Amino acid sequence: MSYNFDFLYGNARLRRVMIAVVAAFLVLTSYSIYSSYSFSLAQAQKASLMRLGGIVNSLALQIDGDQHLMLMQKHPQVNAIKNNAQDSNYLQIHAMLNRNQLANMLPTPVYTVIFDSLSHRYQFGVTSSEQPYFRHPYRSYPASMMRQHIEQAMIPMYHDEHGMWLSAYAAIRTQSGKVVGYVQADEKFDAFLQQARINIQKNILISILVFVFLLALLVQIIYPSLKREQEDKHALEAAYAQNRAMSEQLKLSLEKITAQDQFRKEMIANISHDLRTPMASIMGYLETVLVKGEHLTTAERDTYLNIVWIESKRLNHLLDELFELSILESGHLELHPEPFNIMELAQDILQKYHISAEAKQVRLLTQFDEEMPYVYADLRWIDRVLQNLLDNAMRYVDTGGFINFNITKHENKLQIKVCNSGQPIAVEHLEHVFDRFFKSANSKKDSVGLGLAIVKKIIDLHGESIVVEVDKELTTFRFTLPVYSVK
Repeated sequence: MSYNFDFLYGNARLRRVMIAVVAAFLVLTSYSIYSSYSFSLAQAQKASLMRLGGIVNSLALQIDGDQHLMLMQKHPQVNAIKNNAQDSNYLQIHAMLNRNQLANMLPTPVYTVIFDSLSHRYQFGVTSSEQPYFRHPYRSYPASMMRQHIEQAMIPMYHDEHGMWLSAYAAIRTQSGKVVGYVQADEKFDAFLQQARINIQKNILISILVFVFLLALLVQIIYPSLKREQEDKHALEAAYAQNRAMSEQLKLSLEKITAQDQFRKEMIANISHDLRTPMASIMGYLETVLVKGEHLTTAERDTYLNIVWIESKRLNHLLDELFELSILESGHLELHPEPFNIMELAQDILQKYHISAEAKQVRLLTQFDEEMPYVYADLRWIDRVLQNLLDNAMRYVDTGGFINFNITKHENKLQIKVCNSGQPIAVEHLEHVFDRFFKSANSKKDSVGLGLAIVKKIIDLHGESIVVEVDKELTTFRFTLPVYSVK
């Protein structure tokens, strides 16, 4: 017979009983396992520490403290003792330590340890091993050793880079009773801990098996009486799931229609705005040719007509560019960054605004650092940013005022500023300047509020930031671009 445990959710009383049974079983099992583990750990640790304590206390009484002190004073440098037979005092203490290590079957060497007051750290002295480790710093000593006036101690479990240890220390004294060092004996506790954990895992596995057996028995008893309730619940859930799926489908359809409508509106708004800039440039130069045609030289006429031709070609591609910009927020637009000279780009763009500036008696000022590095960005979209900012500045600059184009280097970025004189944006409107369709109190009639929003999206896509600042009668738009670095 197969069972479906969904019936547990159909009976609140049964669910509470099952939860209480499971919780009680887990608590009792956990407490039992933890108590057993803690008790065995404490007993093993106590026995090991008592054994180590007896060893080091016996050794401390056997070692001549004056002899040990004289050895340390005679050889103050690291590795001054390179073999056990080099110094008779060292050899005598080493032999004593070695005999005790072998007699007590200690797997790790026994050491004497001294405290060097000059370096304020512990150092190893004599070792029971065949290779001296003389005066090496004892970097992983237990924290208990640093407490003052410790003459003997049994250090419970502590961890260093080599594992878990138990240690015992006993003071080495001179005949006058002065403490000149310690005897240290260690025992690695990892093997016992590993075995204890294995025992815990076995106990947990046995507990799980018992729990599963009892749970299966309980299910066998209660399942038949609740089968019909389970079937009714499944029928209701199926109906609810079907209704929820239909609701989600309707919601997705509505969101799709709304998104498509918003996309269409934004695309039309962007096209209407961005077509105006190149068209105004074309009309301005054509008007110049028509009005001043008789007074223009052939070179001037060719220059103006060439600009008209360039702007006409730009119009041919502008619809595709604006479409890409319209889907910017949907993540479908891919930038193509490249290194280029932004100072040259700025000068080319400023050239297109000379006629408009002369008509409005506006001074076009520039301020560039010498030896300007290249920036790494999408040239086509940065061209759009500069044109939109200059178009905005030209729209709001006062007659007889100025527009200042400033480029400076700051660490690994270039900072570009476009400033214009005239009535500044109200401070309370600054946080909304880059919103779509936003118009401040001093907005011009020909502004639909999309140019700065487009600028913000392009700069964001480059991973940079743009801010607007006002100071008396000066409005400044400031943004950064990364400097190109050859890898």
